[in-house]
Amino acid sequence: MSIHLDNLTPEQVEMLEIMWSLESYDEFQAYLDSLSKSDRIQADSLAKLIILAEMDNLVGDCAEAKEVLAKFA
Repeated sequence: MSIHLDNLTPEQVEMLEIMWSLESYDEFQAYLDSLSKSDRIQADSLAKLIILAEMDNLVGDCAEAKEVLAKFA
């Protein structure tokens, strides 16, 4: 599965491309440290959106869980 985010500005897309190219958490931290406060806040928000999108991909539609819960309803 891939991660898909809608309605990003060109600047946000560029920021995500840079973040995606980083090889380690240390590189990510160094990148964040190089940003202005407002850009750092934006990068942090984008990183959280990526995490949430990946969590959504992992959870999916929960069909199995719904089936099990339906037995107890």
